[in-house]
Amino acid sequence: MAARKKTVLKIGIFYDGHYFYKASNYYKFDHIRQARISVSGLHSFICNEVSVKQNVDIELCKIVEAHYFRGRAIKSGNEKAIVGERYFEDALTREGVNLHYLPLIRSANNELKEKGIDVSLSLTAYKKAASKAFDVFVLIAGDGDYLPLVRELQAMGSTPIDVMLLSWDFECANGDVTITSQDLLEEVKYPLQMASIIDDRLNLKNPVITGLFEPRQIEPPSAPAMPLNTSLGAEPRSLPPSIPTTIPGISPLGVGAVSPFAPPAPLYATKRKALTEAEMAQERISTILSLNDSGGWIRDVEYNNFYFFYTDVVNKQPEELAIGMTLQFHLRYDKIKSEQKDGEPSYRAVGPIYAVD
Repeated sequence: MAARKKTVLKIGIFYDGHYFYKASNYYKFDHIRQARISVSGLHSFICNEVSVKQNVDIELCKIVEAHYFRGRAIKSGNEKAIVGERYFEDALTREGVNLHYLPLIRSANNELKEKGIDVSLSLTAYKKAASKAFDVFVLIAGDGDYLPLVRELQAMGSTPIDVMLLSWDFECANGDVTITSQDLLEEVKYPLQMASIIDDRLNLKNPVITGLFEPRQIEPPSAPAMPLNTSLGAEPRSLPPSIPTTIPGISPLGVGAVSPFAPPAPLYATKRKALTEAEMAQERISTILSLNDSGGWIRDVEYNNFYFFYTDVVNKQPEELAIGMTLQFHLRYDKIKSEQKDGEPSYRAVGPIYAVD
């Protein structure tokens, strides 16, 4: 076995932001892990892989450049999406990632799209490589448009740059499919197909792989509230007959609020019934309960709300949606969520979804 190299190996990481954000959303909302990709965990994984493939002690593998490129639109009336985006940016900046944003361009059909991200990333990477800023170039992307950049870097002068590609192949519950360019996979020196690595059963307890994900936040069950007009050692007063206690979905404090007069919920609710194909195909109407960076929740009392993706809404842009807005939709059985809930049926709102004015 060849002796390990003793010089510091400089690593440059370049993110195609939209691509990486899609992959992170997939693991948060569609994959059984139900957690976002950890930026710090991803950087540790990269250093470990470079150490193994370049035969360098991991202490000598240093990330000296990290850049994130993405299109950005001005959002209004969608505070949840803005908060989610800022949280993601904070995670990147904490790890020293430089953020590069380009404005989104409105296409002929009035749809906002990214334009020029691959060119901006490629130009920045090439200039950095030409100035010897790094020895190993790590590309987080899957688009064949990066093929010319990879070829240039790997043939650069007397000291070519080794290229490592981190890419994902996956299918979301809404039917969106992401596939890595075959030409790109075949061109780079170190292709890493992350979905296969993460799902490999041999890696289930590998700390480098488990460290790729943010810890899941599990909320403790809330204790039932003490009835009003009750103190220790005293009997609760009976409720006034004029105050209703069992109006489904509505309390005296407003829609969605928890009434202090309502009895505590049972510890074990009755298992929900499964819907037939015909029932899932029926058009439904309800309001938006909350929004995040990839979609939101539609209010439903019986089935504990339905998740939807922005990409399924056909007559509104994400920034035009707001909490309380009415949506028209139908349902699809969510196999992953149902399996996590021991077979209790779970459903997701699917397109075409219409915002009802």
